[in-house]
Amino acid sequence: MRQIMAAVMILCLMLPGCTAPIEDEIDIFYGQDLPLDDPEYDLDDFSLMNFDGNMTNLSDYEGQVLIVSFVYSRCPDVCPIVSANLRWVAEQLPDDYGINFSIIAITVDPWWDTSSVLADYAMRQAIDWPHLTGEVETMQPIWESFHVGLQTYLNTSATEENSTEENQTSGRHHPDYLVDHSTATIIIDKNHQQRVRWNDMDWEPTLFIEDLQFLMDEELSPLTDS
Repeated sequence: MRQIMAAVMILCLMLPGCTAPIEDEIDIFYGQDLPLDDPEYDLDDFSLMNFDGNMTNLSDYEGQVLIVSFVYSRCPDVCPIVSANLRWVAEQLPDDYGINFSIIAITVDPWWDTSSVLADYAMRQAIDWPHLTGEVETMQPIWESFHVGLQTYLNTSATEENSTEENQTSGRHHPDYLVDHSTATIIIDKNHQQRVRWNDMDWEPTLFIEDLQFLMDEELSPLTDS
């Protein structure tokens, strides 16, 4: 498929009127391509607590391709499917998993998801990668950097209005609240730039592996002085 795309690009260069930048017209990945060098997708290093009680940093994965998913332990539907898909991906690439690529999961419900709760979730899902939590003040900018849409609802009556808006979290003060998150699984390249977004309802695991393999095969860009 990528060979065909390359041939199309060459043909377009030979045709009159094809003067627009090719990279703006043809996607590289099967998932949603994310723009390089766009400050909206820049990532700062962060530190969150893993389910084993130790701190995990983004910089721990320097030089690796990193898959980042967003889940919460009480999620009734999409999150377990995403976790199962990622488990399958890791099983297909045992020689690369933990060496050339790694996986982390970040909770969108830190009010409930303590490290021990996430440890139970990971055990139920038969997965071993870090599941991270922290104080909401720490997590809020991380969610925003990954463009995670988060909403909490009071679980009262169907006639009452929601108490929160997107990325607002006042619903956590209620003893019974629900979390709705519009999110995706992101693949980050070796330079820790966000490159591919797979929406959680559009998963195709075999094509996801193609995108992952493409990024593992990319050369690590040398660091440049600012």
